[in-house]
Amino acid sequence: MKRPPLTTVVVLLLLIGTYLYSAGRLVLRRGPAVVDPSIEVIRYAHWQIEPGVREAFNEIAADYMALHPKVRVEQMDIPGRAWKQWLRTGLIGGTAPDLVELASYENPDDMLARYFTPITSYLEQPNPYNADEPDLRGLSWRQSYTAELVPVEGVHYFSTNLLEYYGAPSAMVTVRMFYNRRLIQEAIGEDRPPRTYDEFVALCAALQRHADVTHEFVAPLAGSWFNVTQITDGLFSAASQRVALTLDISHDLEMSKVEGLVNYARGRWSLTTPAIRTGLQTVEAFGRYLPPGWSQLNREDAMMQFLQGRAAMLATGTWDAGGILSQADFPVGAFKMPAFRRDDPKYGRWTLGPMSEANTFAGVPFGLTRTSRHPERAIDFLRFLTSRKSNAKFSRISTWLPVIKGVPVPKVSESFRPVEEGYVGGVNIRFFSGEANQVVLQYLYLLSGNAASADAFIAQTRGPFDRAFRGELDRLARVSRETLRQKDSVLAGLYQLEVGTGLGRAKFDRLAANQLTVEAERLRSLRTLADYPGK
Repeated sequence: MKRPPLTTVVVLLLLIGTYLYSAGRLVLRRGPAVVDPSIEVIRYAHWQIEPGVREAFNEIAADYMALHPKVRVEQMDIPGRAWKQWLRTGLIGGTAPDLVELASYENPDDMLARYFTPITSYLEQPNPYNADEPDLRGLSWRQSYTAELVPVEGVHYFSTNLLEYYGAPSAMVTVRMFYNRRLIQEAIGEDRPPRTYDEFVALCAALQRHADVTHEFVAPLAGSWFNVTQITDGLFSAASQRVALTLDISHDLEMSKVEGLVNYARGRWSLTTPAIRTGLQTVEAFGRYLPPGWSQLNREDAMMQFLQGRAAMLATGTWDAGGILSQADFPVGAFKMPAFRRDDPKYGRWTLGPMSEANTFAGVPFGLTRTSRHPERAIDFLRFLTSRKSNAKFSRISTWLPVIKGVPVPKVSESFRPVEEGYVGGVNIRFFSGEANQVVLQYLYLLSGNAASADAFIAQTRGPFDRAFRGELDRLARVSRETLRQKDSVLAGLYQLEVGTGLGRAKFDRLAANQLTVEAERLRSLRTLADYPGK
């Protein structure tokens, strides 16, 4: 009988050993929630697996369990690639944890209404874990936040259609350009970040020349579709600020999605509008220095390029700061993408100036699932997590920005602090619909490489954008019809049962005002689709 190869035997022994080890861990695992039914188990899930975040959450959970010995808090960190499937399975099957991180692009209104409990009433009550803070003890939980959780479109913690808060945020992030200080020093002779957009493009060119002279394969920018869009979003908006003001139908200094779509359908702006074309040209200017094949890479690949010293700069959110600072073996700096000058002969004609980050909303909100076995305990832990002391600990360990009033920004995170002075943003062509976003991602490569061309991008995307924008306008009109029907009954109920003072009156007033806005936007959308049927 022929003996199996030695490598096969070794592999089988390793598999058997791994199985026995795992089985033993499960058998020997101590589970107080199973042994002692009096212990309340609170599970909370998120996808923030960046270095420092899990450690911060664990320390805060340990502090809470020290205060409440009969409570066990379990953190569930799920990789982002598996998050959507994992969450949908848990929600549908009734096995979801008590608290779940929310994001508007992952949790649409129908999912919030079906699987999550509104926490509006909780947020209007004081946070007991701020009782020792003289300036916070008289404020509601919502008011203890730096921006007091303003209920606006696009935030992850509030639904503008359901008019309810569904999450309590725990951190804030901004987007910054991280750079290898050693490589910058070698390329331009000094460690100085660019102060203008022209200087940024010149820096990219200097880094490319340095790499050519030294024969080192070091790209000026780490490339992936995710990281490149962190740059393009700001550039699109900065180059078209004046245009956005002319498209602001309601004159509230904020162009809504419907206003942008209506004006597009009516021919008041397009990809060939000079300001929009200029925004594309700004990407063309630095896109020449992106590494080959960048559009096929993901954010992990770009991070690896930067940490291995194969790229001098990396555009990403400050959620990656902890991982970059702890893993890089070279000095790291960070700067905000510089703005265009108003007198810039190429890019300054339609800009107003540096964009303000004052509207940066709080992130990483946790929502309460309807299947939670201990909802009051879960809310209590969420209050503890977002108290001033816990938020300070979270910010210090994770290097993420705090969201609670009076919590200092860690020294290492000072360059991440939102810039509050500045102007509103302009037209970002990627944000008008999911299909528009896909069109941008599909053709963004045309703005990179030696053949980078804004005109080529426009030629390829004009038709797809026309279809995507009109389709989104039609979809919003249909969705708003259903929203109006549903909210009319809620409005009548609030008027009969809760209108008076306090939270009930606030809900009624907010809902009544929102109904008028939705009706106006729906009629404007339908009239536009009828008057401008398109090709």
